Amino acid sequence: MTPAILYFSSQQASWRVQLDTLLSAYGQSIEWQAVQNINQSPALSIVLLEENGISEQDWPFLPSRKTIVIVDSWSLKSSVQWIKRGAANCFARDDERLAAWLVSELSQFSIHRAPKAEDDILQVIIDAIPAPIFFKDKLHIYQGCNTAFCQSLGVPREKVIGYSVYDVAPKHLADTYYKADTQLLNQGGAQRYEADVQFSDGSIHEIEFNKAVFKKSNGEALGLVGVMLDITERNQLMRKLDKTSRTDPLTGISNLREFNLIIHDELNQQKQFEKRLCLMTLDIDFFKKINDKFGHSGGDQALQLIAEWLQKKLRSTDTLFRVGGEEFYILMRDIDIENAFKIAERLCKGMATHTFLINQQSVHITLSAGVIELSPSTDLETALDMVDKALYEAKSDGRNCVCPVYQ
Repeated sequence: MTPAILYFSSQQASWRVQLDTLLSAYGQSIEWQAVQNINQSPALSIVLLEENGISEQDWPFLPSRKTIVIVDSWSLKSSVQWIKRGAANCFARDDERLAAWLVSELSQFSIHRAPKAEDDILQVIIDAIPAPIFFKDKLHIYQGCNTAFCQSLGVPREKVIGYSVYDVAPKHLADTYYKADTQLLNQGGAQRYEADVQFSDGSIHEIEFNKAVFKKSNGEALGLVGVMLDITERNQLMRKLDKTSRTDPLTGISNLREFNLIIHDELNQQKQFEKRLCLMTLDIDFFKKINDKFGHSGGDQALQLIAEWLQKKLRSTDTLFRVGGEEFYILMRDIDIENAFKIAERLCKGMATHTFLINQQSVHITLSAGVIELSPSTDLETALDMVDKALYEAKSDGRNCVCPVYQ
């Protein structure tokens, strides 16, 4: 006779010898395998666990195994509690009825149920739907799914039905699904959310889950049904469009919209963490002369070269924006006005001595700048107006210089 496999918690080592002797007396051959945690045993297996060795983290695994909870002192109340959590049964350590239950269960394992009819109407209907569909009972155990679900996860239907989400998905993802299912079963109704799913080829897809609870006539939840919609391409397109809307198409750096989106977050962090924050405004001197000499294509090339040069000169904590034709912002984090002013001066001097090559001709370009330290006591609109005036003052002072705002 091929021995049946029973899994047991390691602290039951001495006690299981007595149980094995008892089962052997009734012709039941057992292969015992010790486990430290319930998830080390395969789904659908029989597992004997000590009550004091079961943690709340083990509860999701109880229903997908035939879990027997062994207690020191049996009571109807505690037994029902464990059964409601998904355990198959609960016995006291010295209860010989456990042996009878095991003999009954192991005998049933040898009886093969007749295969389900291939033309099962519900299965035919849901298999025709290209979106993955599944349904679970109230203990989070899969009771059905369609072909698309099996193909997406790369798991055959016989490895889904009777199993839990922890048996078909990585734990860090299964935790998300289990938490959402628990909330839905407790609240009832419908649920919609997005989460990552690992497909059969190992790729991660962004999935929109649409779930709903089905109930008995008395309102008690029987389980839930879910449909998975793959929104990976849609979300990628939306992110691409969003990035495009935040990026200057000519230079590839951030634009004014991006500045307006992030500046308020930066100001909030400044208030919360008392960080220093400065803003530099830059304008290219006599840019019209570049356009007149080289045409608009030459002017575009100049802007691209200037943006590239500025990017290389900035600190990793600074962000460059093109906010107008030849006007730029530099948002400078964790710096005071004195040091921001020194950086602005270095940029002016550095650009003035740098040679740009436009249409195979050497060109020298200068810039004018205004710089201000943003203060929580001054609203953004006022600060922008002040630093713009400083920029124009630098222009009036002969260009190729920096005018700071000291508040």
